[in-house]
Amino acid sequence: MVSVPRRAEPRNRFFLHFVPNRGTIRIRAMNAPLLHCRDLQCVRPLWREGASHVRGVTAEFAAGEFHAIRGSEGCGKNLLLHLLGQLERPDAGEVWLDDLNLTELEESARDRLRQRTFGFLFPACALLPSLTVLENIAFPVLKAGEASETEQAEHTLAALQFCALEDEAETRVADLPADRQAAATFARAMIHRPRLLLAESPGAEEILVPLARRAVDELGLTVIWGARPDGPATQAADRVLDMCEGQLAVPAA
Repeated sequence: MVSVPRRAEPRNRFFLHFVPNRGTIRIRAMNAPLLHCRDLQCVRPLWREGASHVRGVTAEFAAGEFHAIRGSEGCGKNLLLHLLGQLERPDAGEVWLDDLNLTELEESARDRLRQRTFGFLFPACALLPSLTVLENIAFPVLKAGEASETEQAEHTLAALQFCALEDEAETRVADLPADRQAAATFARAMIHRPRLLLAESPGAEEILVPLARRAVDELGLTVIWGARPDGPATQAADRVLDMCEGQLAVPAA
């Protein structure tokens, strides 16, 4: 049985966040609301048949905590994650980050904010098998081109070290076992030091969930995880929400 770390005690720490477009530094309590949505409505067709729904979802997600959205396939949790992470626009409703209404942003501004603020884990790892672990992890910051070469190197080294991948940095991804590929996927999602990590029912949860739990506890990351009903994410989470037929509910005690 895999042992999943869980936070033992509530924190009352604070962290600083620089707001680049305003040139200010915000002091925020770890459990203050970071992301929230109001009356989200969305319908999208599924690739096989039917449709996925989000029906009037209003929720808050506290900073520096691990949130699990639990539900069976087709319940709408992945569509909700897409809306929260700015991968989709809602049909109605709002998504707020701090005091910024993301649904009012122009597409280019929304794309820039998503690239800087969010990290993502998807069902498939989507690493490039012919490239090394180092090249795969560094690719997002190299593509963005916003950080200096020194910052790129520092971010890449920190991601490698956090996931204990230093010894495999020059190994081609195709030559890695599945568990190390999963660790490399997590490192790549964290390379730009996002404020939020959104996980869309990824595989290899036995590897990814403990890494996410550590990132919450040690780095103050905010995690929102699309969880399988009996998966390890619900054990590691600070807060679990159930989703059924496009609606959220707090599970009964």
